[in-house]
Amino acid sequence: MTPGRILAASILAEVESGRRLDVAWEESGAAASPERAWIRTLAYGTVRLRGRIDHLLSRFSNRRLRELDPPVRTALRMGAFQITEMGGVPDYAAVSESVRQVRATGGRAAAGLVNAVLRRLARAPRGPDVFPDPETDPEGYLTTWGSHPGWLVRRWVRAFGPGGARALVEANNREPEIFLWPIGADARDAATVLAAAGLGAAAPQSCARGDRWIRLRPGTNPAAALELVPGTIQDPAASLVVRYCAPEPGSLVADLCAAPGGKALALSETAGGVVAGDLSQRRLARVAEGWRGLKAHGLERARLWPVVADARFPPVREADTVLVDSPCSGTGTFRRHPDGRWRLTPETIRTLVRVQSALLDGAASAVPRGGLLVYATCTLEPEENWCQVESFLARHPGFRVEPGAGAKPCLDERGCLAVLPHESGFDGAFAARLRRVD
Repeated sequence: MTPGRILAASILAEVESGRRLDVAWEESGAAASPERAWIRTLAYGTVRLRGRIDHLLSRFSNRRLRELDPPVRTALRMGAFQITEMGGVPDYAAVSESVRQVRATGGRAAAGLVNAVLRRLARAPRGPDVFPDPETDPEGYLTTWGSHPGWLVRRWVRAFGPGGARALVEANNREPEIFLWPIGADARDAATVLAAAGLGAAAPQSCARGDRWIRLRPGTNPAAALELVPGTIQDPAASLVVRYCAPEPGSLVADLCAAPGGKALALSETAGGVVAGDLSQRRLARVAEGWRGLKAHGLERARLWPVVADARFPPVREADTVLVDSPCSGTGTFRRHPDGRWRLTPETIRTLVRVQSALLDGAASAVPRGGLLVYATCTLEPEENWCQVESFLARHPGFRVEPGAGAKPCLDERGCLAVLPHESGFDGAFAARLRRVD
């Protein structure tokens, strides 16, 4: 097997065993490989289009995929993705490399199965007629061609209608762009530096509106960009949450679910100090790493204190602004975290709702009269968003929704931040600013 395929196979084996895709990617060392972009396309694409691939494979195999050993299933999916989605890979190479891949662990019978199935797939037509019709069977179409779980498709059809659900699924299946938000640096100057190094666009996305995110060129290693420009890698939706939060200059902010730290770092630019708390010491280390990166660029004026803490029991007595960037189902980030669609279940959402409720109740204890509590998620599900806020307000009548001036074009009728991937081109995001009035 080629080195790139070996790395991709090892990443997918980790995902098959239950590890998150982004964690498996980071721990594999693939980011430092000369084939970084190719490996990422193969590994992430195989996960992203698993539903589409499995539908095609099922037409040519007399055994169900779930009955196969994980290494055989992974080899079939990788080979099918290369044949159907990676035009630069010859079919014969995709087949032969997949056979080599499985021969090492699966024996002659498994290798024969992979060879036969992928050869049939390579010869067969793969037009739209092999998938359910999107007009007469939208659910079948979005679960196969759209590569999303059926229960989630049904939920989104109810919420957004068939057309909206299709647009959302299609948005989730597009390769996400990578953005850098400069911190303590002029956005145009930062963009010029990155463009000169061949890493970024020549100008920020929309300086005229006050947005400063800079789109990195496809295949760019974000770490290389951060060596040149102080900032954080952050989708524009996350940057909009920071703008919506809008703490007073010089005030104290407590970010109680801070890891991996993008919002905490961005908030430190204007806040007098940020207490960055998180329950996971391992994930909190990434916050500290990002902070050290800013300091390496000479940014010393703002202060940030990472602390291992449970948001239900805030590590500060009070703060001017308390941010709960809550654990959530992440359905707004499926283009960036495609494995999330396969790990999520309805029960997971119900469990998360209970967790979010407890986090909000705990965080409220650190908000003084006149202070601000900001609740944020990256999910699209109403019970985790407005329903959660509504329930909190019923339990805590001393709080009121206060829209604020930041991110005004993205506010809904209640004054909450609401960003939808299929409408914005960004990740999904929700946030509510809650002022304590008594």
